[in-house]
Amino acid sequence: MKPIHILIADDQPIFCDGLAAILEINDNFRVIAKAYNGKEAVEKAKEYQPDIVLMDIRMPNKGGLIATKEIKQTYPHIIIVMLTTFSNDAYILQAIKNGANGYLLKDSETDQIIRSIRDSLSGQMIIPSSVHSVLVDHLNNNDYDKSTDYLYYQLADKNLEFTKTEYHILKLLISGKKNKEIAQELYLSIGTVKNYVSQIYKKLDVRTRTEAILLLKEL
Repeated sequence: MKPIHILIADDQPIFCDGLAAILEINDNFRVIAKAYNGKEAVEKAKEYQPDIVLMDIRMPNKGGLIATKEIKQTYPHIIIVMLTTFSNDAYILQAIKNGANGYLLKDSETDQIIRSIRDSLSGQMIIPSSVHSVLVDHLNNNDYDKSTDYLYYQLADKNLEFTKTEYHILKLLISGKKNKEIAQELYLSIGTVKNYVSQIYKKLDVRTRTEAILLLKEL
């Protein structure tokens, strides 16, 4: 099995060393570099090209949020999972906006961290239940403007009713977004998006994405 190359970025050397020791118990995990501030994280991501970066948020000489954005702008293929003590909603939302592929708290169980690393590399957005509620609240508070939304009225005229989340996904479907892109934009897992899309198909009485888009564009 191909080894998974990991970069750990955290300003606490003891934490870095401890996490590295835990991860390397797994046969195919290799911690190839450690960074103790955001500037080093960017430099070592460039030098070592890891498969995944475990990134703290608060670090000297460039924080983890800015480092994440810079790495993703140049190396979008590198997976970045925030690993921090902060569950502050502003941090979470900004991390995702900056391109992070997930957000874990440092008090997560070891098994959860290991599983999350593997899941993130398979394309999943990593959001633990303790953090997910913050993102759901954010999504629900960003309601669509019914007073100016032509599509909303067209759907209502045909007695087609959608939840807020379904409607957000429906609009993104029309714009051509794929499930993975929708998941990243709405801070949902790909599996959750697929479930919502299935419900949308059912309400529209269609079987495929193409049929759904054609129907919606004809309204």
